[in-house]
Amino acid sequence: MTRSAAIVSAGVVLISGCSMRVPADTVVSQGAAPGAQTTGTTGAPGTTTAATDTTGAIAPAPGAAAPGASDTAAGAAGAGAGAGTATTAGQGGGSGGAGSGKPAASAGQGATAGGTGGDIAISGPNSQGVTDTEVKVGVLAPISGAAGFLGQNEVDGINGYFGMLNAKGGVKGRTFRTVVVDTAFDPANEATGARRLVEQEKVFALMGVLGDSPAPYVTSKGIPNVVVGITPPAYSSKYPTTYPVTLNTVESVVSMANYFMKVKKAPIKTVGILYDTQNMAIKPWLDFMVKAWEVHGVKVVSTDAFNLSDANCDQIVTKMRNLKIDFWQAGQSLGWPICLAAAARQGYKPPFGIGGPYSADAKFVGGAGQGSNDVYAQTVGVQIAINTGQPYPQAKNNRAPEVDNYVSSMKTYGPNSSDMSSLENIWTQTSWAMAKLVAEAVSKQSQAITWKGVNQYIQSLTNWESGLVQPVSFKPECKTGGKTWIFQWKRQPDGSLVQSDWKPYGGVANYPDSLANQILPGAGKCLTGKMADAGLQ
Repeated sequence: MTRSAAIVSAGVVLISGCSMRVPADTVVSQGAAPGAQTTGTTGAPGTTTAATDTTGAIAPAPGAAAPGASDTAAGAAGAGAGAGTATTAGQGGGSGGAGSGKPAASAGQGATAGGTGGDIAISGPNSQGVTDTEVKVGVLAPISGAAGFLGQNEVDGINGYFGMLNAKGGVKGRTFRTVVVDTAFDPANEATGARRLVEQEKVFALMGVLGDSPAPYVTSKGIPNVVVGITPPAYSSKYPTTYPVTLNTVESVVSMANYFMKVKKAPIKTVGILYDTQNMAIKPWLDFMVKAWEVHGVKVVSTDAFNLSDANCDQIVTKMRNLKIDFWQAGQSLGWPICLAAAARQGYKPPFGIGGPYSADAKFVGGAGQGSNDVYAQTVGVQIAINTGQPYPQAKNNRAPEVDNYVSSMKTYGPNSSDMSSLENIWTQTSWAMAKLVAEAVSKQSQAITWKGVNQYIQSLTNWESGLVQPVSFKPECKTGGKTWIFQWKRQPDGSLVQSDWKPYGGVANYPDSLANQILPGAGKCLTGKMADAGLQ
């Protein structure tokens, strides 16, 4: 049983001409003008296919409830910003229930829950996007542009899990179907795309990358929004229905500094920090990244903004050389491979190297050529090529219990991302785990399937284990990213990159609450969420 999908455009970004490889049953929007005829999906076994009329409007799928007043658009201004009429595989509208425009209740309110992670019983109609046969999920992915390969991995990771689940009959007799919006890694497109998926495509839940720009909107509507995460806002208690599943940039700097100073015991005295202000806007949290090193007695001698659009990093590399830094904490910019390449051209490498969190993707870091060798990388996933399924200290054998299902499902349902570099990268693994979280939350709804119920379930989870990536917590007041582990990229004679064995680097990074409290007094185990809140004040 296969999963049906559709891909639409957001803002001025169009799918046509991009390098995204899509499944045979996928429909691609070519940015048709309103009123133009669009194309419906090819019916996939076990899925409901929409009929498309000659005006470009999409009729509800058989069995779908008509959209109710409480599920309709929150205003035309945010709903129709796409370049053309979206082509989707079914409307799947619902009525009433949690799609009321009100924020969802936190865990424990208005429902019966069997303790943490227990079943949720909410009576009444299902929320929009849920029919008797399917659950419709919106996906925000950077499919076009310089980071398009990341969107490929994200979509394929989601396809991998949902495809495997659908082949077994889905959840509660319902299969999962996705509609994908190309964001081109632009925050404005992500915000516009979120509105479009909710208000036009009538999806039940959202999945995306950063989650920052859609966060105010999804919070106001009470929509479950499962994201990769990475940047701090997704971890804030201000956005209780946004659920980050991977590492947090700022917390990863804390882990990197702790690794070098407490595990490796490197005599580092000076550090430079690179940060993004566009695609990954993290400047409000720069002081915490600086403090992550300063609490160890290390002096941060330079902090430099660098973005993918800057294109040339030679001047910053020369600056680092002249400052004679010991380590370059550079991996907090989407453009940092440009800096790695510039350092290689200049024959420069600090005594203790270069590293950072935006690093767990061989294709991404490999763009630096010779500059990618020996880069210190961080991930929350597991190794595949060697030490398959490790490190996963939650299991007695240190092997992720879902790793075999992950690899098998990717080969069957996400074959475009089943090569070794894609299987090992953080995007594919995290996206697979995101899909598992959504499906698990739906499975825990004992009566109606609603936004409110799904939010209550997810918000009750502490140290949730996907069986693939490191555990995360979703309580609004204490969201945590997965703890990272460190490795180095080793460049091979053919130019490819392979991960070093994780074991010499100490495994999953853990640091004491006392260290967290030095960075932000009183934060303790909730450091990630507390830093997020502080930066948004």
